[in-house]
Amino acid sequence: MSWALKGNHLKVYPVLYKKESYKPKGKKKVTLYKVKLVIEIGNAKHLGKEVYRQDDVTNKICEIYTHYYKQRKKIETLI
Repeated sequence: MSWALKGNHLKVYPVLYKKESYKPKGKKKVTLYKVKLVIEIGNAKHLGKEVYRQDDVTNKICEIYTHYYKQRKKIETLI
């Protein structure tokens, strides 16, 4: 994953999508945001279709970086 983080060719980051508010029993009103992920590869930006809760975003970003890292390794072994 450090390959993706060191270079400028791959970036994955969240973008606020939807605001949700709810009130747990007897407590203050809580506001949470749902997010979509943006994947930048070179100069191309791709907005994801899936909507994630804020606490799920970190794991999904790690999965995406791992996916692209594995794809890179497959290409290097073919060359």
